[in-house]
Parts: sequence; C-alpha cells; structure tokens
Amino acid sequence: GAGGGAGSAIGREPLTKLLFSATLTRSAARLAPLRLERAAYFCVSGARFATPATLREWMLSCGAPDKPLLLLLLLRWMKAPQAKRYWDAPPGGGDGGADGEGGSESGSESGAASGEEEGEGSESGSSREGESEDGIAAEESEGEGGARARRKHSCVLIFTSSVEATRRLAKLLQLLGVSAREYSSAVPAKLRHDTLHAMRIGTAGVVVASDAMARGIDADTIDAVVNYDPPSDIRSYLHRVGRTARAGRKGTSYTILSDSEARPFKQMMAKAGKEWRPLKLPQQRTALAETSPLLDDALSQLPATLVRE
Repeated sequence: GAGGGAGSAIGREPLTKLLFSATLTRSAARLAPLRLERAAYFCVSGARFATPATLREWMLSCGAPDKPLLLLLLLRWMKAPQAKRYWDAPPGGGDGGADGEGGSESGSESGAASGEEEGEGSESGSSREGESEDGIAAEESEGEGGARARRKHSCVLIFTSSVEATRRLAKLLQLLGVSAREYSSAVPAKLRHDTLHAMRIGTAGVVVASDAMARGIDADTIDAVVNYDPPSDIRSYLHRVGRTARAGRKGTSYTILSDSEARPFKQMMAKAGKEWRPLKLPQQRTALAETSPLLDDALSQLPATLVRE
C-alpha cells in the first residue's frame, strides 16, 4: 500500500549526515558510535585549533588577589572610546614576546593599553591619545554617543570554572556596581531562559557563566568573552571564545591570569599553535591600587549576600 511505497522510497534515498564542530575529534573510537559510512572529513582551516580571523584574543595578568579588580577595570575599559582600536584591530597585528613581556602593539596601536609597571618589559608611550589622566580607576563616562551606540546592544560573557565560582563572581560584581547576571545549572530554568533571551536581544549587559554552559549559548550580541578562570584545556578554550565572532562577525576574547596560572596557560596555547597576545590596561598598577578599597568593601559584604540567597 501507500506505506510500503513510502518505505521503499525512503530506502532508495540514503541519509546524509553532516556534522559540524569547532573541536571535532579524530579518534576512530569516538567516531564509531556515529555509524558513519564512507565518511569524508573536511577542515576549513589549516590549523587544528584555529579560531576565526575576526576574533581578537588577548591575555591579561596580575596577582591572584587583584583578579576581581582587573576584571572590573577591564569591563570599564571596554566601554571607553579608547578601547575601540582593540575591538576593531585587524588580524595579524604585532604581538608581545613569547613570555608576554614588553607586549605592546606596533603602529597606531602602540601603547594604547600599555602600563607603567616596573619590571614588566619596556612599553613605550607615556601619554596616549584618548586616555584621561585619571585612567580607569573611576567609573568612565560614556558621554560620546558613538561609543554608547556601539555598546548599546552588546553583551560581555564571563566564564568561570565552576557553578559555585559563577555564583560568587556574579554577586561580587553586583556589589562592585556591575549589573551582572548569573548563568549556571544552579539558576532556575526560567531565569536561565530569561537571561538567554536578554542576551539574544542585546539587553543582558554582563553575564557570568559556568564552564559547562559554554556550548549552550548562541547569541549574536556577544561582543566579548572573558575567561576569568582559565580553561582546563584547549578544547574548553575554543568552546568559550567561540561564543563570540560567530558567522563572520567581529569579537574579542580576554583571559585574566594570575601569576601561577600564566605559565600553564601559555604552555597550553603554545602546544596548540596559538599566539600569546599580552594586554595591559592604561595605568593598570595605579588603577588597581586606587580601586582596592572598593574590593575590600565588596568582599566584606559578600558572605552575608551569599547566605541571604
């Protein structure tokens, strides 16, 4: 009957499977369960762990106690007009040395985000165009309409290494005056859905997510990804930074590293054939010192805030 005809028609049309992945395994044992016949492997890039040409990847370092403050300063700096050159920087610009010292961009980008710190390489440019004398320790104004418009419908996605770290960092940022949302398995499904919707329409602002949630986030408003905790391996790194610079759009990733985290991360990146691209914010040492009281106050309030919720 009709059913038999349909079945025979389906039988004459073999199913074609197309599998797309940024980190597709080459292990035959792992691919076997897919039951692929006459499989063909296509690689769109020569490098195994390649990222899009439209993605700018930066690494920042500081002492472990200063990581929350450096994140706060980074979020402020990304809103400032002088950060635009790093959002719009063309691929293939000059990088710092292999050890991340003396790492200032060449040409017109030279010194835009360099610091004045001692013992960390010679970074040129004591005065920088577009940078206020007060640096970024105080909350920067978005008085320039162009900068505000450029950031109006964008999101910054921050990754941590665990659900608990996600909750703690989100609350700490809120105490520091940042309207941050938490996105992890500990958050009720309704709130996660609301956050994902806000990300997709460009009203989320700052979202702190656990590592396990990286693969489930797809929003074209994500302009920047921040690795607050370094990823455990290169595949995790690619899944995180892959939340931005999607489908040909521009994006930026920042990885914040403590002194003890820097060496393992650099080794991981080198093994994967990835460049080490150091970035230092304007007057970073001074800004960290000036905002330290803010962190002390927020940390004193954090335990009670976590208990209440």
